[in-house]
Amino acid sequence: MAMDLFCYSSKSPSELRKIIEVVANLHKEIFSTKFLISEIQDADSTHKETAFDYGFDANSFFMINYNDKSETGLSPVVVKLIKEALGADNVLVLFENEELR
Repeated sequence: MAMDLFCYSSKSPSELRKIIEVVANLHKEIFSTKFLISEIQDADSTHKETAFDYGFDANSFFMINYNDKSETGLSPVVVKLIKEALGADNVLVLFENEELR
């Protein structure tokens, strides 16, 4: 069963890529095998609508896949790292695109 974090950001995709690259490089022990970050893309109309349901204006979108299911306990750490890097007001993180994290 796939488990994913759906991440919406108010930052542009180019700005977001730079930040996420730094986070992934600083925390290779997490993001090289345990949690995998998808390609960052422009938020499409579906992404924008989903984010808007949570009062958030999304410009870009990416996912974080739970690659090593035995490490699910690290999920709060992953969310914290992403929110700290982007600023909590600049990112919306949803578990399975439904549960606010």
